[in-house]
Amino acid sequence: MGDLATTTSQTVADDLAHFGAPAEPPKAQTDLTVLPDNWVAATALTTAGSQWQFCKGGVEVALDYARADIAWRYAGLTLTPTDFTKLQLLERTVVGLLRRPDEIKTETGAALTLRR
Repeated sequence: MGDLATTTSQTVADDLAHFGAPAEPPKAQTDLTVLPDNWVAATALTTAGSQWQFCKGGVEVALDYARADIAWRYAGLTLTPTDFTKLQLLERTVVGLLRRPDEIKTETGAALTLRR
């Protein structure tokens, strides 16, 4: 867009309004709220963040649970069957987001950091 990207243009503003773009660009979200019942699953996912299995194309396929279990034990995490089910839901969600067909990926991977 050249200079149009850095200047205010009534033509660009009119075009954005015509196509339903928000008046103000959305603000980046920096905080993530995790419900207490989901804390163990979310922590397990972030703790095992380096234990993904990759396909030949370098895209995350699934967590390697055997290696992830080692990370969880070192972190002092104990997953109940309910926590593990929640973890698998989070895992499938991450994989689904990484494989969205409607977006062109600039890089593979995702990072999530949880802080108390």
